[in-house]
Amino acid sequence: MDLAKLLSLLQGAQEGSEYLEYAIQRVLFRMAKPVPLYTRSLDAALSLVPLGWTIHRLGQLSNCRGGSSGWLVDIYRPADAVIPFPAEGTALTAPLALCIAAVRTRLGLLLQGDEPVKRSGTH
Repeated sequence: MDLAKLLSLLQGAQEGSEYLEYAIQRVLFRMAKPVPLYTRSLDAALSLVPLGWTIHRLGQLSNCRGGSSGWLVDIYRPADAVIPFPAEGTALTAPLALCIAAVRTRLGLLLQGDEPVKRSGTH
C-alpha cells in the first residue's frame, strides 16, 4: 500500500479502527511496534503531522440543525505563504480528520519531491 491508497482508505472510513492504525503504521513507519491509536486518539494522530507543520484549525462541522456532521482539520507550514496542495481533512471524528490531513500533506510533499523525514524516536 502507498500513501495515495492509504489516503483513500482513511477518507472512506466512518470511524477509527485497529485495521486503519496498522495500515498507517505499515505505510509510514514500516510496522514498528507498538502501534498507536492514530485514528482514535488526537495525541497519536498529532504524531503524524510532518515536522514544521502545525494545526491551523480544528473544529466541528455544523449540520445546520443544531448538531454536528463531523470534524474539519486544516494544517499548515508557517514558513509557506501558499500551500500548493490540499492540507485539510474532514471526517466523523477529530482524530480521523487529523490523520487524513496529515497523510494528505505527506502525499503532497512526496509529489513535490519534499518528502518529510520520518520522526526520529517515533514508534
